[in-house]
Amino acid sequence: MTTDSIVIDEQAHTLTITRHYPAAADRVWAAWTEPDAIARWWGPHGWSTTVERMDVRPGGQWWYSMAADDGSRGPVHLVATYREVRPRERLSYLDQQATADWVARGDSVPTDVTFTADDAGTRVSITAGFPDADALRQGVESGMGEGYLEALERLDAIV
Repeated sequence: MTTDSIVIDEQAHTLTITRHYPAAADRVWAAWTEPDAIARWWGPHGWSTTVERMDVRPGGQWWYSMAADDGSRGPVHLVATYREVRPRERLSYLDQQATADWVARGDSVPTDVTFTADDAGTRVSITAGFPDADALRQGVESGMGEGYLEALERLDAIV
């Protein structure tokens, strides 16, 4: 059974998206940490992701770009810098927009992804942090929560 939730914590300035998969943690982890796999599902419906580089270790970086399939938006270049990597348990990274030559710029979004195995599969929770209430509100109003949920729906197809 798949369950979804979006929780907005205005005190902590966080947005948390959770989804459960009827798949082993190894399989879900691989979908998050293998370039070919994550490129198949990362991003909302109607968007494609290209992975330029993925070095999943503390201090390593994930360089990726996203573009609307109809050509109306993008590509948007992003750089995620991994802060913590605990296989099949946790990924923590700072996500930032980047220039076309992969120079990170602007504010970063601290993102924590947890993988919790249970008898029925694996629960994935993504928590995105914001510096203040205004930034959180902008993220919510831009559809960030729905975009994450759509990406997590797409993940169903490969786990």
